[in-house]
Amino acid sequence: MEPEVVEQPQVLRLEPELPNGTEKVQVREVERRSKLNVEELSRIEDEDVLDKMLDQTTDFEERRLIRNAMRELRQRKRDQREKERDQRLQEARSQAMAGRAGHTTETTTTQSTQSADGSARSTVTKTERLIQSSDGTKTSRTTTMESSYVKRSDNGNSTFVQTKSSYSSSSKKTGSIFDREDESASRQSSLAALERRQAEKKKELMKAQSLPKTSTSQARKAMMEKLQKEGGSSPNPAASQTTVQRSSSFGVPNANSIKQMLLDWCRAKTRGYEHVDIQNFSSSWSDGMAFCALVHNFFPDAFDYSKLTPQNRRHNFEVAFSSAEKHADCPQLLDVEDMVRMREPDWKCVYTYIQEFYRCLVQKGLVKTKKS
Repeated sequence: MEPEVVEQPQVLRLEPELPNGTEKVQVREVERRSKLNVEELSRIEDEDVLDKMLDQTTDFEERRLIRNAMRELRQRKRDQREKERDQRLQEARSQAMAGRAGHTTETTTTQSTQSADGSARSTVTKTERLIQSSDGTKTSRTTTMESSYVKRSDNGNSTFVQTKSSYSSSSKKTGSIFDREDESASRQSSLAALERRQAEKKKELMKAQSLPKTSTSQARKAMMEKLQKEGGSSPNPAASQTTVQRSSSFGVPNANSIKQMLLDWCRAKTRGYEHVDIQNFSSSWSDGMAFCALVHNFFPDAFDYSKLTPQNRRHNFEVAFSSAEKHADCPQLLDVEDMVRMREPDWKCVYTYIQEFYRCLVQKGLVKTKKS
């Protein structure tokens, strides 16, 4: 008799499953929520709303998204203004042409010449367009010359050359010297209006390209006003000169001495840090290592300085500015994109940011002054 084979019951290994796929749902919700935030930011058309959102959030990624949304919103507004302006100019030109145009006469003549063997042919087309106003006081003449030259070679290929030139002239019949004076005055007024519009457009463009109107920009403006007051700047040059002389005579530090003292302070606090050599407020800060060294000196646990490299400029700026804002409550007066785009940053911007960082350290008691 053969022994019976007893089959062992198979034990099913049940892998633990999350109830109702909780983890996957949460991941999808996080992705959907971040995507929804980007879409919501792109739909906001009020810059003040984005400004308030930037003041309320403390997350670095959210601040970056809000700043990008503000840049895109400003660009859309500038494009819309340019488009509306072009439309208004086009409508004004059309109305002016419609009001001036009364009778239009157009004459076209064509002359063709062919070589004896038939291999080359030239064509000249002349078009004259005469526009006369309805009252007969203005006349405009436009002449357009089009020429084409075609030559066929022995192998069947052809060479085609075409040129086009146009010139126009206009005249106005004036009955007296007063009409000519009115024309000259209107031409001068139109030129003045054009120059004024160009100046306003340039001013508006410079204003649109400035930093956003947030609490950060307000703080920066306050710091610049403070620097001007400390430097003794005044609308009156004589008063400014008097103030500077009085300050030097009484031993009060002026703007240059404050700038040098702040530079010496930065040099002392970053002494011994690798890749840092502070000689000025511009090129010495271009790779972000000086910012990181200065912040790391006061907050060594904020990040690992040894892992930073001068080549990764964007990362250095992001680490320094975010760490200073998180640990010292120093607002990000400098934009990372602007710092990366510029080979050498503007020394006034760097100087203003370092002064703000110094002021925040004094408020936290990490730096002591003579008054404290």
